[in-house]
Amino acid sequence: MSSLRVFMASYVVNAIWEVALIAAAGWMVSRLLKRLGPQAEHVTRVSTLALAILMPGLPFFRWLMAFLHAPDKGIGNSSITLVAAQGDAAHVGGIYVLPAILILPLLLLYAGSLFYFAVRLVWSLQGTARLLQQASPISLSPEQEEIWRDCKRSFSVEAARILSSSRVSGPVTLGFREPVLLVPVGFAEGCTPQDFLAALAHECAHIRRRDFQKNIFYEVASLLLVFHPVLWMLKSHIAQTREMVCDGMATERLIDSRSYTQSLLRLATRIAMASRVSTLHAIGIFDANILEKRVMMMNIKKQPLSSVLKYGLILPSTLFLLSIAAGGAAMAVVIEPQSPSQAQPYGQIYHVGKDKDVSAPVVIFSKDPEFPKSARGKKGKFNGTCVVRLIVDSTGTVHDVRVRDSLSPDFDASAIEAVQQYRFKPAMRSGEPVAVDLIIAVNFARF
Repeated sequence: MSSLRVFMASYVVNAIWEVALIAAAGWMVSRLLKRLGPQAEHVTRVSTLALAILMPGLPFFRWLMAFLHAPDKGIGNSSITLVAAQGDAAHVGGIYVLPAILILPLLLLYAGSLFYFAVRLVWSLQGTARLLQQASPISLSPEQEEIWRDCKRSFSVEAARILSSSRVSGPVTLGFREPVLLVPVGFAEGCTPQDFLAALAHECAHIRRRDFQKNIFYEVASLLLVFHPVLWMLKSHIAQTREMVCDGMATERLIDSRSYTQSLLRLATRIAMASRVSTLHAIGIFDANILEKRVMMMNIKKQPLSSVLKYGLILPSTLFLLSIAAGGAAMAVVIEPQSPSQAQPYGQIYHVGKDKDVSAPVVIFSKDPEFPKSARGKKGKFNGTCVVRLIVDSTGTVHDVRVRDSLSPDFDASAIEAVQQYRFKPAMRSGEPVAVDLIIAVNFARF
């Protein structure tokens, strides 16, 4: 089974439980940081999404480095310790060997979901591009032109353009290269100056934050875990906190919160009466469907918090979220597919000390591992152990050497290379040579 397929299977299986664990920790942190405002909640949700995508694959970076790293000659002393393996060979040092009949359907389902959502994402992006191409210029009154200029100046988005389209039901922000604010046909004519200001201020906040580009990035990055329902919940929370952040920016720079909330309610009524049209990946003023929560947030009197209290909340929360994510990554396992025809390539595998009448194999040739080049020339004492697990078959040949307890990628690679050259007098059972599972501790020391 190729390394890529092993990685994919392991990533999917670990993601099933790690994403839920990280999301739960992110929810707790967001509740703790709620007093700091929507911006802190939004950053927490985005960080949670990033950790949920990255952490299931993090333990395998070290494995890849150890696999690719070639040890160089160096100086130092080393020794080998053989330990009789205990337990089931199907779970070896965080490696789970499962029949290919279980792994293959998992990979096919994952690849199928990945392909489906990737095609859907490409199609929706093309639809967004067509929406932008079909948009037409809009005619604004002198008062509305002044409001538009004030909004662009206040948010430093002078390059933004405003266009109209019959395919949108409310103001939306989009634009791959240059930002565009798209409004429905006839929107400007039916708006009071206050409502027009509220809508444009909110969308200019999205433009200032580059929310359209960020949203595309989140969608592309989350394709790896698009099958996971918790991921959809995380993206929904990101959208909700994003809207509240933009509400805060609008009320801080251009319009008071009371007038803003009144305008939101009038705009929501107007948009609800219009026919709903999908705006694909464009960022709309009411996309998150949490208007009541947004109004309540803006009407809550915010009490200033001291810097000590802010950092007292942020630092422990950050450490908690990172520790939960790192702990989940540490418990991750490698799923090693194995076909039924190759399940026992060496015949029955026995365990010295566990299976009766099985004698331990005897080393008849060994090779000292080389001290890695990275450790050459360093001063001071050093003592470390890399533990590997392997199979010694009925001829005394070594197979399937893999790291059980890592020392570091370069030391691991050196230990594996040395142990692969070992030869044994095979283990015996009832007078017949048999294959056994062994653990070897490779000790590195500098005196």
